[in-house]
Amino acid sequence: MKFLLKKKYFILLIPILLSSCTAYKKLPYITEAETITTEEFAKAAKSYEAVIMPKDILSITVNTPTNAASRDFNLPLVPQEATDIIQTRVSSTSGGYGSLQNYIVDNDGYINFPVIGRIKIGGLKKSEAEKSILSLIYPKYLKEEPIISLRFLNYKVAVIGEVARPGIYTSTNEQMTLFDALASAGDLTIYGDRKSVRIVREAANGQLDVKQIDLQDKGILLDPDIYYLQQNDKIIVSPNKAKGNNSSFGTLESLALSGLSVLISVISIITR
Repeated sequence: MKFLLKKKYFILLIPILLSSCTAYKKLPYITEAETITTEEFAKAAKSYEAVIMPKDILSITVNTPTNAASRDFNLPLVPQEATDIIQTRVSSTSGGYGSLQNYIVDNDGYINFPVIGRIKIGGLKKSEAEKSILSLIYPKYLKEEPIISLRFLNYKVAVIGEVARPGIYTSTNEQMTLFDALASAGDLTIYGDRKSVRIVREAANGQLDVKQIDLQDKGILLDPDIYYLQQNDKIIVSPNKAKGNNSSFGTLESLALSGLSVLISVISIITR
């Protein structure tokens, strides 16, 4: 009798053990990543470059061998106590110290650039914008070919849903990968569905694009539009079925499960 009862409980445990094995297979990121060659990954990485978007805050400087030549093409330094504009602290060429005003891209992708006036750089990659500004001021206004340096000052993404620390995360090097963002948010919780992650991205024209991602898909590493995030991207991690089941698990079901657990414990003691 005891043997039959133990055998019965062992049979009941088999589905649980099998489901545990299946659940483990859902945990790893980027399965079969070892099949991707170094050349394939390097090719995908080279094609990435941040795109300028409306509301971006930019630092743009023009430098020439003769400092005075490019002075009119740089925003002026302002007093440290000024608080009504966005600033970046810099050293001036004369040895002084102050804050440099920055550019805010408007909703149509334009900025007001010194001497030149209103120019559109929204939708351009960083290198494209630098070349565009160079072509506008050289050689028309400058005899010396300048060096144009553009930097993003508000490179941030939002991570929400089933992660440990939902929030907005920034990058100082103008680059953030999907896994950088998830790591900053403390990784997925046990209820996060690795096969149901979305990136919500706004294009330069204001149109939204939603990308559905499977974090186990090795193709992520070869798609720069997914692997490398754009500023202001929103990453949304959906809950898995376990979270959904738990949310609908009421008090009656909890009591029933507790009672069943006690009953199994009692039977186990009796049959020893």
